[in-house]
Amino acid sequence: MMNVIAFAWPDAKLVNMNNPIRLDYPYGCITWQQGTAVVTHHETGTIHFSYLTDYQSRTAYPTRHLSGEYALQLLLADGSMGLNPTELAHHINNGELNIILADPRHPDIRINLYLQLHEQGVLSSRVTLHNGTNAPLQVLRAASAAVCLQASAYHVTGFRGVWAGEHMLSEEEVQRGNTLCMSSCCGTKVAQEGTPGLIISADEPAREESGRCLLAALAWSGNYSLRFTHNAQGCGYLVIGHDFAHAPYTLAAGQTLELPSAVLLNSHAGKGDTTRRLHRYLRRHVIPRGEQTRPCLLNSWEGVHFDVHESTLKAMMEQTAQLGIEMFVLDDGWFGRRTDDTSSLGDWYPAKDKLPSGLRPLTKHAEHLGLKFGLWVEPEMVCPDSDLFRAHPDWALRLPDIVPTEQRHQLVLNLARPEVEAFVLNTISELLSSNPDIAYIKWDCNRMMTDVPHPNIYFDYIAAYYRIMRELRRRHPDVIFQCCSAGGGRMDLGAALYHEEFWLSDNTDAHDRLRMQWSASHFFPANSIGAHVTASPNLYTGRHTSLKFRFDVALAGRMGFELDPRSLNDSQRDEIRTRLALAKHLRPLVQTGELYRLISPYTSSDCALLYTDGRQALLLAYTTERPFTRQGTVIPLAGLQTNTHYKLEELLPDTPKPLCPQNNTTQHGAELMRHGLPIRWTRPLQSLCLLLTPIS
Repeated sequence: MMNVIAFAWPDAKLVNMNNPIRLDYPYGCITWQQGTAVVTHHETGTIHFSYLTDYQSRTAYPTRHLSGEYALQLLLADGSMGLNPTELAHHINNGELNIILADPRHPDIRINLYLQLHEQGVLSSRVTLHNGTNAPLQVLRAASAAVCLQASAYHVTGFRGVWAGEHMLSEEEVQRGNTLCMSSCCGTKVAQEGTPGLIISADEPAREESGRCLLAALAWSGNYSLRFTHNAQGCGYLVIGHDFAHAPYTLAAGQTLELPSAVLLNSHAGKGDTTRRLHRYLRRHVIPRGEQTRPCLLNSWEGVHFDVHESTLKAMMEQTAQLGIEMFVLDDGWFGRRTDDTSSLGDWYPAKDKLPSGLRPLTKHAEHLGLKFGLWVEPEMVCPDSDLFRAHPDWALRLPDIVPTEQRHQLVLNLARPEVEAFVLNTISELLSSNPDIAYIKWDCNRMMTDVPHPNIYFDYIAAYYRIMRELRRRHPDVIFQCCSAGGGRMDLGAALYHEEFWLSDNTDAHDRLRMQWSASHFFPANSIGAHVTASPNLYTGRHTSLKFRFDVALAGRMGFELDPRSLNDSQRDEIRTRLALAKHLRPLVQTGELYRLISPYTSSDCALLYTDGRQALLLAYTTERPFTRQGTVIPLAGLQTNTHYKLEELLPDTPKPLCPQNNTTQHGAELMRHGLPIRWTRPLQSLCLLLTPIS
């Protein structure tokens, strides 16, 4: 039972709160006093949450050294700035501390801060702004979280990217007097330019299992700004939130704006501890059905692209079922007059020439074969060559007297308009209601925003997208939703609340996926990362890899397939059946286990991960390109029980001799972690899957 100290404060007038407000938990506490929250977790340490306005950052300069760094800046109707709020009241509800702030000069402008400390050490924060005046005001900056740090040096790990190269990790020291800002202003698929999250390590560069670091992530799928300043006095100040700087928001009289929530997590035991704590929090509190394993699916895209006629799909489903795959997902090309990417987005009815009897024969055939059935949609977009656009050209984002800018032959629907929001919601809901056997939706979003006629749209669009997803999940609670956005363009903690999984990248090359999966694992657990076995040579890179290598890379996420099963020969079918049976057996260990990152593909030609449920452990190790004279390596291990002996078993090797010299031996956990595990690679692009089973 949570120990909550309750206070009662008057709501009618400003009160002077010289005494601290304190909220106690069994695992820590939050103390609020004079504009700062000190959040202490018994295991992870302390976070100093300091939500300053533009005025306060300068007046606090002599003591806090934070001139020019602030979380909130409003432009009032009279043209003035400089809000100076103080505590008006506070409430405690279900473990969440709500601090209500207002400036005595402008008492009708209210700021609500909501802070909650969770068991794993995660601090969640959210902010609402209420304009109770009779005139609009402008939001110039409004962060979701702001944190003060104190260290001798600061190293920031970011995760930037591009299409087919998402989540590329980089680390740099922020020198004294400098500011590092990571942002995206493309409106949609913002995570493709970079994950809206970072890790700041204090004093020294971040390490996996030691060192002091802070993870911060914004739960938001729209424009964002992550801004960290190492000021001239040596203090650090981190501000994260929606990026209002490029598009100030007009807050109407009487309007309340709910800002994105943020997640902060401190650790004294390195990035690995931070990751494992965040994964537990996301599985239990954020990701739908987050503690469950995910079914193995086959997606039709790389196999047949737009050639999705009923007979073709039924033949693919039959082969899919014979391989032991559990779900078939029909990708693009099934609707309107869609034969390529130039038409029909917005016309969400089955193509008469491809599916003359609609989707029902496909869903029933899947059911007959013991398969679940999934479907691709891209409801936020419209093609100019579509019935929807011809009927409602004003529904697309566009500027007056300018031909709208097409990307991939499509425009963005303006979800900020209530009638457009209702259309998208009801169209997809009706599609699911009329085809109740659809168990999975791949929700895509393939282009950025352009031609935005009003700055509020950047924010209101994402809020509408969340409302749509929230209502779809309410109406269709059994459907699994994958979040795809030209790959990983919407891979953020905001979308995670409404989707069981993400499509990491359109680049399915197993070699390239090693780096992307390594980076994504800093935020997302394995069961939320879609990873597919595809054909060799790879469609995008032309690289040749073994089936085992592709399997072992995909095993580190939610394993699936993206190929034409009809094109496989008998030997390939047999190997896939065997390896897939093993993958299903290992699935609980990987998808819901604890992750230890061992060797980074960013600093080595090798990569190694270990998953454990507290008893068994699974080592996945890979090599990319090695000089022939350097075939041997030693993998450092972590996460094992020090007082336990393990039997080592190399699973389904594709070499005559095992790659691990200690295969089929018994080793002590403490010794393995002390000395590591020797591996003898014999060729490039090779992988090892080794199970460690406790015997004592």
